[in-house]
Amino acid sequence: MSPPSASCPRCGAPRVDGPECPACGVIYLRAEVRAATRQAEAREHEAREAARREAEDQRQALREALEAHAAPTFVPPLVAARPTPDSATEGITFHDDEVGSEDALEARLRLAVLPVALVIAFLAVRSPGLHGMLRIFLTMPVHELGHAVTAWFCGFSATPTFWVTHVSRDRSTFMTLLLAGLSGALVWQGWKRRRWTWLGVGAGLLVAQAVCTFGLTHAQAKALTFFGGDAGLMVLGALLMATFYVPWGHYLRRHQLRWGFVAIGAAAFMDGFEQWWAARTDVDRIPFGRIEGVGLSDPSTLVDVYGWNISRVIHWNVTVGVVCLLALGALYLRGLWTARAALRG
Repeated sequence: MSPPSASCPRCGAPRVDGPECPACGVIYLRAEVRAATRQAEAREHEAREAARREAEDQRQALREALEAHAAPTFVPPLVAARPTPDSATEGITFHDDEVGSEDALEARLRLAVLPVALVIAFLAVRSPGLHGMLRIFLTMPVHELGHAVTAWFCGFSATPTFWVTHVSRDRSTFMTLLLAGLSGALVWQGWKRRRWTWLGVGAGLLVAQAVCTFGLTHAQAKALTFFGGDAGLMVLGALLMATFYVPWGHYLRRHQLRWGFVAIGAAAFMDGFEQWWAARTDVDRIPFGRIEGVGLSDPSTLVDVYGWNISRVIHWNVTVGVVCLLALGALYLRGLWTARAALRG
């Protein structure tokens, strides 16, 4: 062990006999241990840095030696002239023939699917046996969902089942806030992601909810809920058919769900529209009466309870159906326009 220094290791004052420095109060032995430790750590750090620099110098010398003795490589002129591949598209293989064939197939489908689906649905609803099967397994749930959606927009709580929709007697603040929150979230996400379609749909839903909830009396809202059965059947059916035009990569398209939605939508729309279109000249087509276990049918409730006349019921149902059909026609023409190049090919 080295002899003690003549000065204090901490403050540098002359060292005196005794364990402590009178100037700074440090204990000499502890200060000397700490100073020795710091000096040892500094020496170790310098040794590690020197070893690292020496190893780096050796690696650099080895690389230079290998480069000096490496054989020259020949690069063909065509390879040298090839542009550097883009990292964003690296690993992606483009098959022009496959893409073109898929575009042509999609164009032909857009030309045929909606008209064929509507024609098949029309023939099915005109057939007594098939119409009953469609009503039981496909269109009745959509009909009840139409009641429920209309009730929600009018501020009522509603639970759709297979044959009847249970609607609350009074408006529900919770349902009003919940639906407004969902529509508002759609508006916000549309604004945030620059999806203007989302923003427009969300804003339209908010306006519709405001009109139905605050612009209609309790009786008017209840009547609209009963009207929303067949009207919702046509509107929801049209929306289901519209899913056929979802863009490439969409979940409904990747998993082929749009085909099922088109079939259900065509059956639902035609089930409601064919009946009310025929009712213009044949009032007996309107399902007046009482349903066992449920009560009055929707048309009977509108006429007998809420005072709608028969002409009004027919007019508004036909109007909803025609508007939905025009919207589908516009969507169909837009789909053909976007696929016009593939159709020409």
